[in-house]
Amino acid sequence: MRIHEGKHAYDLEQLRDPQTQVRAQWRYKVYELRPVEKVLTSGEGKTRAEAEKQAKVAIARLTENERRPAA
Repeated sequence: MRIHEGKHAYDLEQLRDPQTQVRAQWRYKVYELRPVEKVLTSGEGKTRAEAEKQAKVAIARLTENERRPAA
């Protein structure tokens, strides 16, 4: 599932154990959408809410760093 936030987006994916097919952790990937879509960061959380929160924090940091003037 992809959620768009400005010029960034993040995907959430529930991982499964390959041997048992039991649902495990959640993975997130943060993308920059323009000019070319690329993965900026990724990570995992134990729950969907935790993974989503980590993705939003990553996007907030990226947005803040983009707004800062280069020194």
